[in-house]
Amino acid sequence: MFGTAGVRGVFNKSQGLDQVYKLVQTGAFVLGKGRYALGWDGRKSSFVLGRAAVSGALAAGSDVFVLGLVATPVVAFGTVRNRCLAGFSVTASHNPPEFSGVKIFDATGMELDESTEMNIERALVVDSWKSARNVGSVIRGENIVEEYIDTLVSRFSPTKRRLKIVLDCANGPGGNVTPWVLSRLGHKVIPVNSQISWRFTARNPEPTAENLRDTCSLVRESGSDIGLAHDGDADRLVVINSSGQVVSDAIIPMIFLRRFNRTGAVVLSENTSSAVTEEAERLGFDVVRGRVGKTFVGLKENDAVLASEPSKVVDPSWGMWEDGIHAAAFICDAASRDASILGLISNGVVWLYKQVNLPVGVDVRRLSIRVDDVFAKFKIQEKREMFGLKMLFRDGSWIMFRPSGTEPKTRIYCESRDSLRLDELLQEGVKCVQTCSHVLNEAR
Repeated sequence: MFGTAGVRGVFNKSQGLDQVYKLVQTGAFVLGKGRYALGWDGRKSSFVLGRAAVSGALAAGSDVFVLGLVATPVVAFGTVRNRCLAGFSVTASHNPPEFSGVKIFDATGMELDESTEMNIERALVVDSWKSARNVGSVIRGENIVEEYIDTLVSRFSPTKRRLKIVLDCANGPGGNVTPWVLSRLGHKVIPVNSQISWRFTARNPEPTAENLRDTCSLVRESGSDIGLAHDGDADRLVVINSSGQVVSDAIIPMIFLRRFNRTGAVVLSENTSSAVTEEAERLGFDVVRGRVGKTFVGLKENDAVLASEPSKVVDPSWGMWEDGIHAAAFICDAASRDASILGLISNGVVWLYKQVNLPVGVDVRRLSIRVDDVFAKFKIQEKREMFGLKMLFRDGSWIMFRPSGTEPKTRIYCESRDSLRLDELLQEGVKCVQTCSHVLNEAR
């Protein structure tokens, strides 16, 4: 039931009021009686499901700190701020408008680990009485956005250089937060798609280069120093350079690492660019590999200073959650103080990275056998199957296959220093998936 980021489905098809009510009620039953935080994104379904989620927690006998319409990082922040046992964010993040979902954070603001998710799944199928004798109480959290903004801004000194920033908030609740944070830090912000809309009228909420074409043009034509773009709930961030090009996701963790005044372990997902690995090792960090969507788990296990996957970072000095708003503030602060940061954003990295999403499922065992033959001609150096199926080649190129944990898709990630090799690997990868595929009719 749980995917890489909570539980998701298509509203009123694979996920509805009853499912969300039972999920939250069971979650509150498993985690224990106490106080829970709850907020939702700007989707029409989230307004409805948010009420069902509140009812589920109340029925379990717990009090609910209702945060209302807020970005997902604010829910995680509010969970910690108000000393809640856990927090529920009703959101489908970067998924298309018809999707709905729920993310659950523990008392530290970190998403649930797999063992806790399994406990909730087991409790859902057990026919036991989960309602409490006494219903909990609702506590209003109207000021949580202001508290989040004030706390985040207080982490930074006044800007050294005022940047001109185009900020695309994807018609999500990040529009109520990020423009204010960056403005308070002293930057000139040009907000785009900052009005909340469940229709996502301007663009699809996933911040891909294709979906950000108009935003990229605005960055270039407005003479801005940088462009930033969120997904639907603002836990992701994408960077656009002054030329109007979406830059590699590797840039974000590289900037964090360059500005840290400490070293230690860094947890990187298997689909993270080799540029981040090389930069981390150059700066003296120890690289630990983590599962896509669960890199935060390695933070505690390795006492790590950062966890990252494409377009997401977790900086435990701020919080144990993925936070695109904090990342935006951090990057702009770094760029205002260090000219080399804007140079890195402008020039990019030597690695060329692409992702392809295919609307099919895949037989992973069959695919694992198939790729051995297909990719032998590229001189396979290593094959990994711990966090997805990844093939590494002698020239440093690699390709990775992974069934999506949030949508009915199979994702292919590929990286090379050579554009022709990149395209060749991807073409072969797509053929492999199509050969071993089956149609997926429902979201996870």
